[in-house]
Amino acid sequence: MPDDRPEREKYGRASLREQWGDELRKFLGSTPLVALVVALVGGWLVLQLTRPQVIRVPEVRAGDCLYIRSADADPDLHPIGTESGILLTLFEQSAERAPCDASHSHEVADTWQLDGTAAAAYPGRSELTLAQEARCEAAFAAHVGHPVDGSTLRLTTGVPTERSWDAGIRTAVCLVSNADDTFLASPARGTSR
Repeated sequence: MPDDRPEREKYGRASLREQWGDELRKFLGSTPLVALVVALVGGWLVLQLTRPQVIRVPEVRAGDCLYIRSADADPDLHPIGTESGILLTLFEQSAERAPCDASHSHEVADTWQLDGTAAAAYPGRSELTLAQEARCEAAFAAHVGHPVDGSTLRLTTGVPTERSWDAGIRTAVCLVSNADDTFLASPARGTSR
């Protein structure tokens, strides 16, 4: 018949399993220590769940709300940054996906791949922008519910910089923001502003 007694009783010493059980009981018996561990793990989980999602231009989709950390943002003149600073940051670095019902700098009205440009030399920002403006204006009107002319919102036609072009990015992005360079506090989509 097998001897089912704990190892401590059979051999005068505890097994690793019994030792771990003893330590766990001591730990659970210490309320302040348990509270500290729960607080640390809970805090870590909150940080993981609320950390902004960083995305690059190829991952941006129509309907996304973004926070673009433009290096040239100025709280007095351009809280969200200048158009060139915003596009430089978006195309050469990244943006953060933001909730549309909270503070965000831009909304994406549309995004698409530039056709027939895979092996082409960089045509220049002005030429690329001009070629995409009509599509962005139509995307703006569909997204906002109001044409660009007379709107309190601004359209920015985003095209690759030379550096991002050389890195293989061939994406156009239509960005909607407040015309006064302030942050959007709620969705611009469907507001007819």
